[in-house]
Amino acid sequence: MTPEEYRQEWLKGLYHTDYNNCRFADNKEQFARDWIKNKLPFVNLDNPQNIVDRINWCKIYDKDERKPLWADKISAHNKIALNPNLKDILIQPSYIWICNEFTLDMFNQLPDGKWFFRCNHGSGWNMRFEKKKGNDPSYLISKLNEWLSLNYAYIGGYEWQYENITPGVIVQPDLGQLKDWNFWCENGEIKYVQTVRKLGKNLEEFMTFTDADGNEPDMYIGVKPIRFKLLDSERTILEKMKPIVKKLSSDFKFVRVDLYSINSEVKFSELTFSPCSGKLILNQL
Repeated sequence: MTPEEYRQEWLKGLYHTDYNNCRFADNKEQFARDWIKNKLPFVNLDNPQNIVDRINWCKIYDKDERKPLWADKISAHNKIALNPNLKDILIQPSYIWICNEFTLDMFNQLPDGKWFFRCNHGSGWNMRFEKKKGNDPSYLISKLNEWLSLNYAYIGGYEWQYENITPGVIVQPDLGQLKDWNFWCENGEIKYVQTVRKLGKNLEEFMTFTDADGNEPDMYIGVKPIRFKLLDSERTILEKMKPIVKKLSSDFKFVRVDLYSINSEVKFSELTFSPCSGKLILNQL
């Protein structure tokens, strides 16, 4: 079935999912508004009052042309590689393919070892795999190709920055269960700092949520963390990361800068413009 034939079937009432309804919507901006009102009735899009309101407002209306370039994990990698002041934050080596299909021949180009595979055009489309004799990569390749066939923009109420990214796969060393440092930034200013350890697919340990200086915040987003203050050793890492965060967040209306600290070195994870597709809960302390 061709894409147009599939669309005609959808117009007849078949295949009505959130993904297809967004994909075929005549007015995707209106679809995004309706999606937010349905999923997040407490969000004020007309007169944003807090950071969650503003994240969702930006999701619909902030069409900053830089956002697709940074949402694309391959493009972001290349941009940092070309910046002499930032290139050292990249995790290396990196293997990159621009492709609509990931093949066994591509996989076989990798040396033996533990690798972290990510599709560049979405969020959460990643998998760990150890390449060694006896390990069958069939499931890995199948999942990568499933993700490569999809457009992430249509999954969570229209995240426009993903819509026109050319799909591909980036592979980097698997460094284990790292602690994510998430910097919630508005207009180039750090508002909150969150640390999270990812223990597995959809399994996370929310460790801290603080203000920009590692102290108790006025509120927190999402799951209640273990602590609302950073330890002295964590504050040292925070101060080392701040200049990098400032460079990466520049003057974006909103961006979450995600970094790692590995053996006392700061490493880049990604920039996120609509975390959790905007489905965020704001909690007061």
